[in-house]
Amino acid sequence: MRAYRSPLRLFLLGVVGLLLIIAAIDVMFAHRISTEPENNEGVLTTRGQAQQRGDIVWGAVMIGAGTLLFGGGIIELVRRKPVIQIREDGIVAAIGTTQADVTIPWVQIDSVTSAVVEDEFDGGMRDQLIVDVHDRSGLPEAVVSARWVDTELRIDAMDWTKRVTDVALAARGALEHSRRVAEIAQMEEPSLVWETSVAAVEPSAEIEQGETEEEPS
Repeated sequence: MRAYRSPLRLFLLGVVGLLLIIAAIDVMFAHRISTEPENNEGVLTTRGQAQQRGDIVWGAVMIGAGTLLFGGGIIELVRRKPVIQIREDGIVAAIGTTQADVTIPWVQIDSVTSAVVEDEFDGGMRDQLIVDVHDRSGLPEAVVSARWVDTELRIDAMDWTKRVTDVALAARGALEHSRRVAEIAQMEEPSLVWETSVAAVEPSAEIEQGETEEEPS
C-alpha cells in the first residue's frame, strides 16, 4: 500500500506561494496595493528610507517563502512520490531530514495504530499514524512531519490520499505476516522420520493351479 500527498492541497500551496511572490514584488517595487514609502515630491524622507529598507527585507522574506511553497508544490505534483509505503521489509515514510525516506523494519515494531489528536500549535485536530517501536537504533532522531513521543513515532497523516485508518490496518496485517514468517523460519525440522513400504503380494500356488486348469486343452 502507498499513500501520497493530496494533489489539491499541493495545488493550493503552489497558489499561495505564487500570491506571496506577487505581493512581495508589489511591496518592494510596484506599490499598487501596498503603501509607498514616505516621500517629499518624489524624494524619500528619512522615514521613507527606513520604510523602504523594511519593505525590501519583508519582500525578500515573502519571495523566499513563496518560492519554497510554489516550487515545492509543483515538484510534488510532478514527482508524485509516496509519503508512506507498507512493504515486506517494513514501513517506509518520507520523514527524514538528511535522507527523505526512512525505513522502519518490522522486527523493530511492536504495534501500529492511528489516532486523531489535537495539534499543540494551532489547536486543530489532526490524523496521525502511530508506530510504536522497541528499538530505535538506525532511526533518525530529527524528523519532519512527525515527532517522537518516547518509543512512539507519530507521523502526520493530515493530507494523505488514503485514510490513516486504512493505512494502519494494512500495516498491522503486514506486521502479523512478518511475525508468522519469522516463526516458521525458526521452527526446527522433525528429528524422527518415518519410512513406510508396501510389499508386493505374490499369487499363491492354489490360484496359479486354478488358472492352469481353466486353460483350454
